[in-house]
Amino acid sequence: MDIENFIDLLKSRRSIRAYKPDPIPDEYIQKIIEAARWAPSGGDAQPWEFIVIKRKEIKDKIADLFMESIKPLRQAELTREKELRIPALEIEMPEPGFKSAPVFILLCGDARTNEAFPLTVYQKWGTEVFISNLAGAFLCMQLAAKSLGLGSQWVSSSGSLMENKLKELLNIPEKIKIYDMMAVGYPAYQLGPRSPRKIDEMTHSERYDRSKLRTDQQIKEFIINLRERDREEMEGLMRRSGQKKLKNGNQDEGENN
Repeated sequence: MDIENFIDLLKSRRSIRAYKPDPIPDEYIQKIIEAARWAPSGGDAQPWEFIVIKRKEIKDKIADLFMESIKPLRQAELTREKELRIPALEIEMPEPGFKSAPVFILLCGDARTNEAFPLTVYQKWGTEVFISNLAGAFLCMQLAAKSLGLGSQWVSSSGSLMENKLKELLNIPEKIKIYDMMAVGYPAYQLGPRSPRKIDEMTHSERYDRSKLRTDQQIKEFIINLRERDREEMEGLMRRSGQKKLKNGNQDEGENN
């Protein structure tokens, strides 16, 4: 793969929240995990463990745990300024979109491998490096899935709000940390590329160019514009699926691109 094809792969990767029922070949799942196990890690610690979930009854229970876990997130989101709110947290969905994915892959890590780090790193920044290692592996999983023509979603509450109940459900040892879960399958829809910041706005030569430092207001406006694009995209998807348009006012109930 040349660099242009690689960048095109990055551009086309988007979080997908609805999937076709078609099963994924086991070979594809193995390739996704193969990609992740080659991710870089501090001290070559390789902390990762993967749980592949295909059984519908288990996936349904995970989806139920997810819906329960995000209730506090919805309630908190509705206390924010309207223009800053995450659109997907403004409405009460009957079930998460990722529930239709044929496969879930849970990425876990064993923090005991942190001893592979240099001693000072292990003592002072072990947790941060451990999380960075797992984030790198997760990105490899997502890019591998996209390269295979699959869609995926980074289900980002699984390693925080859902961890204890997920451990109980999936018989995960106490010593193992859940990072996050990836839902993967053939996408039921397609999305265009995101709109990243211009490269010259974020690139500095030799030293930080303070003229490029954004003000607090510029940061806020940037986030507002992100949420506006999110809302337009979500409303488009909802129209295509026959669901009601998002309201502009407050709702009684309130996930990574």
